[in-house]
Amino acid sequence: MNHDEQVSILKRLLCLREEKRDDKMLDDVVTIPVTKYTDAELFRQELASTFSAFPLVVGNVATLREPGTFVRSDWDDFPYVVVRGADGVLRGFFNQCRHRGAELTAERSGTTKAFVCPFHGWVYGLDGTLKGITRSRDFPGLDTCAHGLVELPVAEAGGLVWIGRTPGTPLDVRSFLGDFYQDLVDFGVESLVQYKKTKVVKNANWKLLIQTYLEGYHVPHLHRHTLSAAFRKGAIAHDESGPHIRLSAARTNVEDVHLKPEDEWQILDYASVYYSFFPNTFFIMHPDYVSINIFYPLSPNQSIWTHEMLYRAEDFVGPAGQAALEKRFVFTNDTVFGDEDFAIAEDIQKNLVRGANTHHTLGLAEGLLAMFQDNIDQRLDRSSTERTLAGDA
Repeated sequence: MNHDEQVSILKRLLCLREEKRDDKMLDDVVTIPVTKYTDAELFRQELASTFSAFPLVVGNVATLREPGTFVRSDWDDFPYVVVRGADGVLRGFFNQCRHRGAELTAERSGTTKAFVCPFHGWVYGLDGTLKGITRSRDFPGLDTCAHGLVELPVAEAGGLVWIGRTPGTPLDVRSFLGDFYQDLVDFGVESLVQYKKTKVVKNANWKLLIQTYLEGYHVPHLHRHTLSAAFRKGAIAHDESGPHIRLSAARTNVEDVHLKPEDEWQILDYASVYYSFFPNTFFIMHPDYVSINIFYPLSPNQSIWTHEMLYRAEDFVGPAGQAALEKRFVFTNDTVFGDEDFAIAEDIQKNLVRGANTHHTLGLAEGLLAMFQDNIDQRLDRSSTERTLAGDA
């Protein structure tokens, strides 16, 4: 986010705070049917469209800088491995041996010189080529060139690694992110390093989990003992770029911005900035660290949640710095996200099938939840139309 835009957003937040409201969203009370979080057929359609046609975030590039470093998918429905080759090129592959389909690596991340199938010992180079077959005499005439790992499109953009599900289809992540790509560049995400990454299964629909982030209405209540003091008299400004949403949430000290000249204003000193990167990533710019939250659907009422925390190495030096990071991680991950945001989401999920509500009612400050749902619905409709046209052809 360039400096002029930071100043502009801070001025918007000051006006909104004075008016005691958030940016206008849908400017109406709307509803979302609870079947959006429970219907098995809708869930299947989401997997076939929303999670198949768009680039997905793998994580921060920091863990994949050196040759031989790799990360494995956190979602078994899309079993990939991304690795930095000896030539410096980042590549993605299906995490499956071309012999009989065994998983090549079960490690979430690490460093390797080659991938060796644990079933029969077939060996693959970091570029995916088949380097060796045990008892090769048993495979006379096998074209090894045709049995390399199946490559997937991968891109580095904005300090993040992205992957696509369709082999041979290049990713244009800059165009996909639109205006928000430059935000990641300007915030220096590429220079950050990883502190920790966790993976947990939550008993709630993936959309319900993301939607806990998309409004500040709940903060004085659900977070009354944790975040509310930091966002007192808060206001939210939002922007859209394609299917992506950016929220800027004024912190309690936002009016202190007047103590500095405009050319010294930095938005993260006075606000937290949040990005909903379609479809399943929620990216949070805290004042001195970053949270990457990714949600993978397992069923209508169960999801994988991963949380990767990033920081600037020079800001947290030595044992004291690491202790400060751990304190931040426990507060954010365990208390705010785990015990508050997602605990209430799991409670809501249980109640969806118990009969009191056929829909959720969203007020003026909750319009972004409906906008997020509309982005999904539009792409479901488009995918359904494309399938119908293909069937008629």
